[in-house]
Amino acid sequence: MNTKPCQRRDWLQCQVGGCVLALLLTLLWGRAAAGGFPAFRYHEIGKCGDKMGQTSLVDVDRDGDLDWVVGCRGGEVWWFEFRAPGDWARHKIGDEAETDVGGTAFDVDGDGWVDQASGGVWYRNPGEPRTKEFTRYANGAIPTHDNVATDIDGDGKLDLVAMSDKAGLFWYRIPADPTKPWEVHKIGSGVHGGVAPHGVGDLDGDGDNDIVRSNAWFENRDGKGTTWVEHKAFGFGSAKGPYPFTTKAWVLDLDGDGDRDVVMAEADCEKSRVAWFENADGRGGVWKQHLIAQTDQDLHSLAVADLDGDGDPDLFSGGGPLTKTVHKWFIWENADGKGGLWKEYVVLEGKRCHEAVAADVDGDGDVDICSKPWNGNLHVFLENLAKTPGAAGKP
Repeated sequence: MNTKPCQRRDWLQCQVGGCVLALLLTLLWGRAAAGGFPAFRYHEIGKCGDKMGQTSLVDVDRDGDLDWVVGCRGGEVWWFEFRAPGDWARHKIGDEAETDVGGTAFDVDGDGWVDQASGGVWYRNPGEPRTKEFTRYANGAIPTHDNVATDIDGDGKLDLVAMSDKAGLFWYRIPADPTKPWEVHKIGSGVHGGVAPHGVGDLDGDGDNDIVRSNAWFENRDGKGTTWVEHKAFGFGSAKGPYPFTTKAWVLDLDGDGDRDVVMAEADCEKSRVAWFENADGRGGVWKQHLIAQTDQDLHSLAVADLDGDGDPDLFSGGGPLTKTVHKWFIWENADGKGGLWKEYVVLEGKRCHEAVAADVDGDGDVDICSKPWNGNLHVFLENLAKTPGAAGKP
């Protein structure tokens, strides 16, 4: 199941096969460092599955590093144990996920172990995840394209947000006994995708979490998640294609002025844009669009993180299933720290990207990237070399 690409010390001995390929990939995809941006080293996590989503980077086994969680539409769910950048062990979480691509890993039952919620079911971590499968429970939630774990009602506990173009936009309060049906609350209408991966935050400055859904945002009017007001705001997302107005969304203070802005990448279309929307009045009443990039890719991923270690948020996305050209993985550097100047880097080519996640996987202090395809089975780890002595800026 697992592969172990050649390490740097072995490259001079590599003549054929995977080692030569690994060298070529590193030379190509380290090129971003020539412009002063950190290089990324390519590793293969493993090969399994197809039509996969439900991605998270979390510490499943509580060993202090992050692991890769992923699952098939309506099928198996796995976690890949991180042991080294080129050494991952695959473990099964469970079967029959009641979801499309929606799924997220968090501590559902409050026992200190990370569980997995996948649309209409959740899987309890047994506390010995390397040797035992998780226990599967139905939760009554919708099968979904988007799942986000967040606190909607302000009680300090995580709830589950779910959206589907077939059912709508909902949130679910998790009961004291999470094996019982979860309490459902309707928020509003849905589109195919737009809430994930992080389309939740306080957009109007009243202290509670609101929700972004593609071309609109939903105001949590009473702060308890029982009264919602829809605001048509963004006008983003392509109207063409099989899944119109699908985006990936992220809520954060991008320009450092103290209020929450929104970043979006268009998805499920052949030519996607990336933009951020400035919360001009600080209350979600006036939004100013700033275009970051226009691509020839289907950007079915969005990760916002400080990828170069300079203290401000950068953006990542990559070519997804509807891409018709060579698949590319992009980083847009927030060059002025305020969202006014962006520099584009291609950090990988020729590999499909879908539902990517960024976090410090290996614990070295910089942010790495994990992803996989929708059509295909190759799971990829891009190791950020910013904190690697002698590696940044060199192939």
